[in-house]
Amino acid sequence: MQYVFTFLLVFVMFSATVLAKSPSFDCSKAQSSAEKLVCEDDELASLDLEVARLFELARNGKFITPERRKLLTATQRGWVKGRDDCWKASNLRDCVFSNYVIRIHELRQGYADACGEDDKGISKGPLALTCKNFNAGIAVTFIRINKPVAYMEWGDRFIIMRSALSGSGSRYTARGEDGDYELWIKGESATYKMPGEKTMECMFSEVN
Repeated sequence: MQYVFTFLLVFVMFSATVLAKSPSFDCSKAQSSAEKLVCEDDELASLDLEVARLFELARNGKFITPERRKLLTATQRGWVKGRDDCWKASNLRDCVFSNYVIRIHELRQGYADACGEDDKGISKGPLALTCKNFNAGIAVTFIRINKPVAYMEWGDRFIIMRSALSGSGSRYTARGEDGDYELWIKGESATYKMPGEKTMECMFSEVN
């Protein structure tokens, strides 16, 4: 448990990072509206570099099998297509941003090798968040950009939260279709508030 709390203090509460100047691909060859947007947006470029970093770690890792490598390559191609299809969304940037955040979580959650060399990247996790009187485990991945992200997933649901002002600790908030969400990390504990529910006392642990 001490490792988890040290991680939270060193990473989650550190709110600044150097933004990327360019993404992982050649912007002179950008074709889709999503790619062109990434080339113009430092935050999205940072997320793109992190996805590319995690993908390479997973693909070339010591734990991956040939079958899993083929699956990884196929899902990455599918993800790129999904990102490029964001032109169909009502808000292009929101769609592209969400696609990157979700992919970072998927790579970290699905491939052990992607969780190596974290000192070279901007993401950590996933960590397990257990809350009193809540019958589902929550996986949380943190992404350190200028306005840090906490991606939370439980069952078939997820929410993408951004850092918010707090008097102490690290606070993340989001407004979903059903209302406001809030995660507040204070020292060795955390609280989580979902729409229409009472604030829950929670604890982080490593994912087994």
